Amino acid sequence: MLTRVVSAEGFKPSELIRLAADQALGVTLVTPPSGHVDTPLFAGRLLSQEIQPGLRAAADDITYLTSDSIQSEAEPAVMCGVLLDGGPETMQVVGYGPITRYAERPALFGFRERTRFELSGMMSHRSRSAGFVIKPEFFDRFGDTIKSDGLAALREFVRTDFRFESLPRSPKVVDIARRSLDHPYGDQLGELFLESNTLSFVIEIAQLLAHERRMIAAIGKRHYDRVVEARDILDANLVAPPKILELTKRVGVNLTTLQANFKTVFGTTIFGYVRMQRLQMARVLLREYHLTVAETGYRVGFVSPSAFTAAYRRYFGHPPGQDISRERE
Repeated sequence: MLTRVVSAEGFKPSELIRLAADQALGVTLVTPPSGHVDTPLFAGRLLSQEIQPGLRAAADDITYLTSDSIQSEAEPAVMCGVLLDGGPETMQVVGYGPITRYAERPALFGFRERTRFELSGMMSHRSRSAGFVIKPEFFDRFGDTIKSDGLAALREFVRTDFRFESLPRSPKVVDIARRSLDHPYGDQLGELFLESNTLSFVIEIAQLLAHERRMIAAIGKRHYDRVVEARDILDANLVAPPKILELTKRVGVNLTTLQANFKTVFGTTIFGYVRMQRLQMARVLLREYHLTVAETGYRVGFVSPSAFTAAYRRYFGHPPGQDISRERE
């Protein structure tokens, strides 16, 4: 057995780290199950882990092996999932009709009675998603002291017969979802990470709900829905976005109103939003496709590498070439 003498002043940080290292050498490592499943209906990875009483992390990366329907039942809960790849996916809620999940948009639904679901399989279709499940007992711990508009709104989902809402896309939520499904940690560190990441997931969804309610109160639900619809159209056509006048015709709102409400909801103009999303797209082209700075800038709409570099630096805090070098290290 390894022992250490503790000074009168107590442990120094470096001593604590060395002691922890000593203890780690004496720990028998247990490799957790991979979560791999292989059934006649689908195959891949599934994650379902309770991280706190009433709060469960959930994620999957599966490929459907049949076109047969997949049926399931669930106890009262509020569920949130972000479809990372694949989709859209439509699921039948028995007694309430269909709900559809769209890529990278948080799908939130809740019910207070045991509920049945039916998903039609899509042969060879791969689906990747991550989210969380909250049982009523999670909220019961807080009693009537919940002050957050977002957390209180989440609780309302499990107090209704059935409720579904497709929230606007949030890059931060998408990043959290991807980390739930793919992270490099194992053992106790992996459990701690999953707990922290899932709590962050809940907080971000609660903040999205709170923001949505503030915006609805400010501009009205009809105008809020039109702004979200305009943003969805832009997201689906980032390579060749519609002109603003065409966008107003598609959502049925006049130019002045759409411009003003868009900035109220998203904090930027329509042009500013498209430019921001183009810069996000540029980051993917640099990191995952290894394009040059000049070619990346050209593909996302900049007329010169210098203009692209300046815009990229302002948005991300570093030049685009740094993201290329990070990926290749």
